[in-house]
Amino acid sequence: MLLDHKTAFGDYQPVGLLFDFYAETSVFEKSVQRPQRGGILPATMIETDEGFRQARALRPGDMVQTFDGGLREVQNIRHCVPRLTAMVTVPAGALGNDAELELPSDTLVALDLDTADRLFGTPVVLAKVISLVGYRGITTALPQCMARVHLEFEEEELLWIEGGMLVDSLCSSDDRFYPVLSLTETRQLLASEENRALTHAGSKGLLENALEADVAADAAHEDALQASLQSCLPSATSLSTTWLATRALDGLFGRRAA
Repeated sequence: MLLDHKTAFGDYQPVGLLFDFYAETSVFEKSVQRPQRGGILPATMIETDEGFRQARALRPGDMVQTFDGGLREVQNIRHCVPRLTAMVTVPAGALGNDAELELPSDTLVALDLDTADRLFGTPVVLAKVISLVGYRGITTALPQCMARVHLEFEEEELLWIEGGMLVDSLCSSDDRFYPVLSLTETRQLLASEENRALTHAGSKGLLENALEADVAADAAHEDALQASLQSCLPSATSLSTTWLATRALDGLFGRRAA
């Protein structure tokens, strides 16, 4: 029976020795967590000191052009394994990009709008690209299995990609300098920006048209009311004159006039 068993005479490791090995080794105490969001697609063109280069070609020590910090050194690069990712299609020129491109739906893009300063107190805000669907032709796309590249700097930076688009480099939500807008805040910002653009172009926004219509309706109602009162004014005056004359006759003759 022992000869037929495949593991009867096989090599084995004492269980107690394995426990001691794991207890003495600190490598297994804490595993490195891969980032689950953010990052840049490997084929994304990033502006560096040598021109635009693909994200997969960058190495630690390379100098990358940023929004407000000039050239910044890449401290570390982490590559994320491919995973199924919801995608968003951004037409050429929608967010400063030179050509049409597809981005992961959770990519944080920077919005440099005048309305942002008025609503949120800062001229530059961050928003997920999925919340921009419908703005300047931005649409959703089919999910794809995509890998990502995470560039780490000394602090949070906004990177110039694809000609003129700004994306955030920080994959975590800690120590953010630029505020991240929610879906409601992003929609409010875009609606205000579109209304301001229409006003500057010589057209009036929907809100202004509605307010003017309400004012015109109120004025027309007041004019009609005044006209009706004026039509009734002569009859009321004649009635008051007759009543005064009757009261005067009663006081003079001491009787009620018919």
